[in-house]
Amino acid sequence: MNRVAIALRDAGVAPDERLVVAVSGGVDSMVLLQVLARLQARLGLRLHVAHVHHGLRGKAADRDAAFVEPEAARLGLGATVARLNPAERRRGESAQAWARAARYRCLDSIAEEVRASRIAVAHTRDDQAETVLLNLLRGTGPRGLGGIPPVRDRIVRPLLEVARAEVEAYAAAQHLPFRTDASNASDAYRRNHVRHRLLPLLAKEYNPRIVESLARLATLLREDDAALTAQAASLVEEARREAGPAVWLGVAALRASAPAVARRAFQAAFQWVGRSAHALTRRHLAALGRLLVRDAVVQLPGGFEARREGAEIRIGPSAAAAPGGRARGRSPVADSPGHVPLRPGIWTPWPPLACRVRVRRVTADHLPPGQGSPWRAVLSPRLLGRPLSLRGWRPGDRFRPLGMSGEKKLQDFFVDAKVPRQVRGRIPLLFAGDRIAWVVGHRIAEDFRFRGRGTACLVEVEFPGSSPNLKPTTDN
Repeated sequence: MNRVAIALRDAGVAPDERLVVAVSGGVDSMVLLQVLARLQARLGLRLHVAHVHHGLRGKAADRDAAFVEPEAARLGLGATVARLNPAERRRGESAQAWARAARYRCLDSIAEEVRASRIAVAHTRDDQAETVLLNLLRGTGPRGLGGIPPVRDRIVRPLLEVARAEVEAYAAAQHLPFRTDASNASDAYRRNHVRHRLLPLLAKEYNPRIVESLARLATLLREDDAALTAQAASLVEEARREAGPAVWLGVAALRASAPAVARRAFQAAFQWVGRSAHALTRRHLAALGRLLVRDAVVQLPGGFEARREGAEIRIGPSAAAAPGGRARGRSPVADSPGHVPLRPGIWTPWPPLACRVRVRRVTADHLPPGQGSPWRAVLSPRLLGRPLSLRGWRPGDRFRPLGMSGEKKLQDFFVDAKVPRQVRGRIPLLFAGDRIAWVVGHRIAEDFRFRGRGTACLVEVEFPGSSPNLKPTTDN
């Protein structure tokens, strides 16, 4: 239990936080549920059980759902059983891929309904080893070998450092009931083949601790990737200049950096102009790397391009995408960065303003000093039960400024606050779900103001090594 408590602490889970526990009824999830229930009072957690019926295994799945609800009730916990519709699976999409994506969407929806800030799932160290090995066999880079992250968005994995054998031993010692999914015994699925055949073979013939070794490799590679990504973000900040919906990178700075940093810098720049870094394939990144040695144009996903012009590389909408040099269907403001997820307790960079943002739970009696700062907001704890993200301004954005009875266009708010046009797109907007909770540095939303008692959501903005190059207002 101590390792689970430490994992929750490292994930930034705070006292009085509500967690949805994803419970399939299998041994891993039943052990996770039991351990979290025992830690509930000690850590101040509030738990809600979620079971997703995929509609793929007939009566066996019905029995799983019927098993989970009374087990949650036995622990004094509320439960939600959600049913998916397999008919929604796209043509050509595998049942496993559909089920996984639909399951996470469903869990996210349940978390939103019960105002939970986190979703706990029961992946173990063995799942980590299987994922690393599967990614290696498919062909992957360092990020793929980083395997399953312990925290991603609102998902936390408290058992990721625990071996499956330890989980099963705990279940036996505690006489925990659980369900067995017959499909897990079938080698028709590649993961099951790796689990039942390849990993045991590697353990027997090459390394008895292969699972531990692969899990440790994943941890080391995630740490290396985080460090390289941070270097790349700093490089982009130093080597970048902005011009409309495009970003320009200095070639000299990119050439002076390690190839791994340069690749991540290209990804960061692509994200800065509002696209997903995951859309860039290895082929795209290789072509971008060649721009460091010669003038050329590289076509990128979504109607964007990278163009080497002398000492700089321009990344932005393709000149051929639409008349006037703008990608068809996009406006200058719509090219501001897309949603960047925020995780409670974790600093998240916002490159357009060279800052980073953190959200955390505090009590009214223990608010840190400096509450008058425009770069700090104390908001309703309801935010912690919603998906939080940052995004730049887009046409049509509206919010209800503090003290007002109605909504206002963000464009009108900027005009009234005398915010220069050229900096409006750089200002991060804090979103709670699909609603603006704070125009950072300027005004919080009336709907999310703190009432002055109990728990609060504290949002902090830092400018590492520099000061913000814009004038905020101070009427948060």
